[in-house]
Amino acid sequence: MKARDVMVTPVLTVTGATSVRELAKLLTERRISGLPVVDDNGALIGIVSETDLLHRAETGTERQRKWWVHLFADSDTLARDFVKSHGTKVADIMSPFVITVSAVADLGHVSNVLDGNRIKRVPVMDSDTLVGIITRGDIVRALVASQLQHQPGQPDDVALQQRIIKGIAKHSWLNQTYLSVTVHDGKVEMSGFVASDAQHKALRIIVEEAGGRDIVDNVKIGVFRPSAA
Repeated sequence: MKARDVMVTPVLTVTGATSVRELAKLLTERRISGLPVVDDNGALIGIVSETDLLHRAETGTERQRKWWVHLFADSDTLARDFVKSHGTKVADIMSPFVITVSAVADLGHVSNVLDGNRIKRVPVMDSDTLVGIITRGDIVRALVASQLQHQPGQPDDVALQQRIIKGIAKHSWLNQTYLSVTVHDGKVEMSGFVASDAQHKALRIIVEEAGGRDIVDNVKIGVFRPSAA
């Protein structure tokens, strides 16, 4: 699945000239937490979010630093704090450093970008053109849609057993030598040994992903541990 498959389009944007008051109203009315900022030609120049509105003079939430911080803080830092809390235009409070993804980026890459940078949304670009935006919520909705579309059919016993064995073989941290899987009348019986609770949980998920529903679990945990040699 690609970014273009789950992105929201067309993209709601603001410009640098949009007032902070207008921005706050827009975020509230549309029930969104952030927006891309574009110039008069539609080029992406920044991003603005609710976080940029947390410390505002109008609401009495302006950032208050300890008196001694002013003795050592860089004057530009203090000036930026002032602009952030008193600026009247989006250009005053937005972040000009925007992380983006390509429209053809894999959804796994998009998830890594969101998670690794601790951001809630990422603009989607086609060359230099803003074509969409993806939020964490869009990733979750894609998961739901994927599960609905790809419900595995119930295979026969032999096919199900092979699916499970192949699923286990994909993961080097599971030792096939110490695991046995049999299927009879759709019932999956697992037996053997795994080294930890995490491996045991992973094994059950592998079986479920393969289509196993009725599972008899005779796997022992922590009895076998692979040699460090």
